[in-house]
Amino acid sequence: MLFSILMANYNNSRFLAASVQSVMEQTYPHWELIIVDDGSTDGFSEIVKPYIGHPKIHIYRNGINNGCSFTKRKLLDKAEGELAAFLDPDDTLHPDALQTMAEAHHQHPDHSIIHSTHYVCDAQLNVIRIAEYPKALPDNTPYLLIGDGSIHAFASFKKACYDKTPGLSPFRVNDRAIDQELYYLVEEHGKVLFIPRPLYYYRIHNGSISNAGKEVKALVAHYTIIEEQCMKRIRTLQRESPPDAAYWIRRYRTRYYKIRIINGIRRKSWLTVVAGALAFPFVGGMGNILSYVRKLPKEGMSLIRRSFVGTYKIVD
Repeated sequence: MLFSILMANYNNSRFLAASVQSVMEQTYPHWELIIVDDGSTDGFSEIVKPYIGHPKIHIYRNGINNGCSFTKRKLLDKAEGELAAFLDPDDTLHPDALQTMAEAHHQHPDHSIIHSTHYVCDAQLNVIRIAEYPKALPDNTPYLLIGDGSIHAFASFKKACYDKTPGLSPFRVNDRAIDQELYYLVEEHGKVLFIPRPLYYYRIHNGSISNAGKEVKALVAHYTIIEEQCMKRIRTLQRESPPDAAYWIRRYRTRYYKIRIINGIRRKSWLTVVAGALAFPFVGGMGNILSYVRKLPKEGMSLIRRSFVGTYKIVD
C-alpha cells in the first residue's frame, strides 16, 4: 500500500529538513511525500532545493497565502496513496511510524482511522514526555461526541474513506482545528483504532499553536466545527432514518447545544448563550446539567474554569 505523507508548510522552513529526513528514514518503503507551501517568506525555495527531482517527493507552492484549510485540502486532492497522514513541518516521525500504521490498516480493513500517541518535545526536539491525551475512544461512542484531543498526532486514515466525504472546508477564516474536521468526517466511514505507542515527535516552540497565545482561537475553531458536524449528522440521520435514528439524533442534538453554549461564552455571544441554555434541558441536556451540579461542590471553581474559561494547552 502506498502511504501519502502530507505536509502543509507556512514559514516553518527552518524545521523542514529534519521533518523530511524523518520520512526518508522510514522502515516502510512505499511512501510519497507531498509538500505544499502556502506562500512562505522564510526561504522555503532554498530549503527544498535538495529534494527537487526526488521521485518520492512532490513539492508545490500556492501563489498566495490561502490558509491551512485550503492547503490541506489541496494536499488531500493530490494524494495518491491508499493510506494518508499529515506531518507538520516542525515535527518528525518515528522510523517505524509508517510500517506500524500500514500493518494495522492491513489487519483492520474496516477501520477508517488508526492513530497513536506521540512524544512531546522541546524546541530542539528533545523528548519531554509521552503525551497522555491521545487515547482509545469509549465503546459505541463516536469521536464527535468527545472531541477532546483523543485523536491527535499520529493519525493515519484510509484515503478511500476520506474520498466518501465532502472534503475539508477550503476557506475557513479560523482554520486552527482543521485536523479535527478531518477526523469527524472520516470516522463516519469506519471504526477508529488507537495504538498506544508514540510514533511522532511533536515539537513545542514559540511559533506553535500550543503555546503561542492562540489557544482560544483554536478552541473556538474546534467548537465551531463540532457544531457544524453535529448538525450535519442530524440531517443525515433524519434523511436516512436508520432504526436507531432517534437515539443518535438526541445525542448529537445534546452535544450541539452544549458546545454552542460553551462556544458562545468563548466568543462572548451572549444571545447565543441564552438561547442555547433555554433549549438545552429540553434536547437531552438535563442529565448533563445534573451531573455538572453534582460535581460542583467538590470541584468548585476549577470545574467552572475548565468548562468555560480555561484553554487546552500542551505544557512541558
